Amino acid sequence: MSILLTNLVAGVLGGYLINYLADCLPHQRRPTKPLCNHCGMSLSLFAYLALQPCLNCNLRRRWRYGIVYLLSIVMVYWIQVFPVRLDFWLSWLVWIVFGVIATIDIEYRVVLFETVVGGGIIFFVIGLARHGIFSTILGGLMGFLVMFGLYWLGKFILKIRKKASSLEEEALGFGDVNLFTILGLLLGFPAILAALWIAIFSAGIFSLALVAYMVLRKQYRSDFAIPYAPFLIFGAFALLYLVRP
Repeated sequence: MSILLTNLVAGVLGGYLINYLADCLPHQRRPTKPLCNHCGMSLSLFAYLALQPCLNCNLRRRWRYGIVYLLSIVMVYWIQVFPVRLDFWLSWLVWIVFGVIATIDIEYRVVLFETVVGGGIIFFVIGLARHGIFSTILGGLMGFLVMFGLYWLGKFILKIRKKASSLEEEALGFGDVNLFTILGLLLGFPAILAALWIAIFSAGIFSLALVAYMVLRKQYRSDFAIPYAPFLIFGAFALLYLVRP
C-alpha cells in the first residue's frame, strides 16, 4: 500500500512539475510563481494543483493539465512494475525533462535553450554513469551531426521547392538539433542512431494519419508543420522505457 501511495504522489508531483515548467519557462525563462497564462494573475499552489479556474478571469484550465497528470501517474507505475535501464528516481527525472520539452514544443513550437542546457547537464551525468565518457561524448556528437545535416537538408529542399517564404514555421528547427544532441548524451552511441530511426518512423506514421484526417475534413494545408521534438523524445523514450534491458 505504501508503494502505491508513493507512486501516486510521485506521479502527481511529476505532472505538476511538467505543467508548471511548461507554463512559466516560455514566458519568463525561469521558474516563477504559478501564473494564469490568460491574464497573468498569480495562482495559489492548491488552485494550480487542483486545476481550478483563475479567480480573476475565470478561465478554465486547458485539457493539457489533466492529460499530463494522467500520463505522469501511468508512467510512474510503469517504471515501477517493468524493468528499465535506469533506477526509479532517475527514470522519473528523465521523464520530467522529456515531458517539459515535449509539452512546450507542442504548444509553442519551440525547444527552449534553457531546457536544453538543464536537460543536457542531467543527461550528461546519467550518460557518464551508464556508458562511460567515450560513448556519451560520441553519442552527443553523432546526435548533433546527424540532426544538423537533416536540418540543413530540410532548408535546402524548402529552398529548391521555393516554398520557404510561404511557410510560417519549420517542422525541424535548430532547437531540434540541440535536443537530439543531449539525447545522444543520454543514450550514447550507437543507441542514438536507433532512436533516430524510431523518431523518423513514428513521425512519418503520424504525419500520414494527420494528412489523411485533414483531407477527409477538407482542411489540408501544404504549409502545415508538426512539432518534431516529441518524436525525437519518443525515440529515446522507446529505447529507455519500452525495450527491455
